[in-house]
Amino acid sequence: MKKLTLKDIAIEAGVSVMTVSRVLNNNKNVHPQTREKIEEILRKRNFVPDPSARVLKGGKTSRIGIVVSDIKNPFYSEMIGTLEDIAGKKQISVVFADTNMRTEGEVEAINSLVKTSVDSVLFAPEGFNTEHIDNLLSIGQHFVILGVHFPDKKYPEVWIDDEAGAYMIGDHFRKKGAEKPLLLMGNPHKNTTINRIKGFKNGFTEMSKEFIEYLPVDWKCCEDYLTNNKNLNSYDCIFCYNDLIAMGAVSALRKKNIIPGKDILVAGFDDISYAELFGLTTVKIPVQDMLETAIDMVVDSKYQKIKFVPNLVIRDSA
Repeated sequence: MKKLTLKDIAIEAGVSVMTVSRVLNNNKNVHPQTREKIEEILRKRNFVPDPSARVLKGGKTSRIGIVVSDIKNPFYSEMIGTLEDIAGKKQISVVFADTNMRTEGEVEAINSLVKTSVDSVLFAPEGFNTEHIDNLLSIGQHFVILGVHFPDKKYPEVWIDDEAGAYMIGDHFRKKGAEKPLLLMGNPHKNTTINRIKGFKNGFTEMSKEFIEYLPVDWKCCEDYLTNNKNLNSYDCIFCYNDLIAMGAVSALRKKNIIPGKDILVAGFDDISYAELFGLTTVKIPVQDMLETAIDMVVDSKYQKIKFVPNLVIRDSA
């Protein structure tokens, strides 16, 4: 059976294809009686629009794409779930792609989403290379940078002040009397890593580079690293790049009968749902507010740079 099209609906209603498209896109510039007639035909024919066919001049697909670095990381899976809830209320569908924490994967994922004619792409860049982001600007593809700030670039951004968040951890550790910190960080080339190290140092004290270890963003890698670390007694506090690494740290310490929060302070970053279960002190990123803002920027095609400041959540681990 031939698939029903906008043209078929338009012919049956005796209107133009553009008028049917306006009804589907909730455009107010349609006479109420005409709208009612078209909607009745749509219901009667059980019409399901093809999103790609709705990309008329100046039109939208009502789809947004989001690129995440690792869907196995609870932070990103929770983010996608929250985004779907927010977007769903605005009748926008979400398509996601995973980069597997590779810059090359990020480029591939963005290109794939652009080819599906999404209205906008939301993503947090993996590194300093911004050539592919500049290319999005050049082709007129709308996008919103999530979490990362590029002060010298004309990118629409909803970003988090990582430096301020990490400062809170460093300052908290210092006030708790800690003197020998260990930093377990992620990719050293990422802006988020650099800013979290900088913020922690400013909040804590000047510290040598030897206190910093760069690990894969994986709880098991962190657990193995600390389990095999012979110098744990050299530290009295551990600041982790994110909650996933911090959970690996807490697990390793407990296996060695070292009590987090009593024998050594431990803190993460993000405040994923599991953080409370682990009693993890962390920095809470206001994900809900950031995504709502990003969606508004998508709907209104706005160019803005909006900063969010996280807050410290103190639990048993520190």
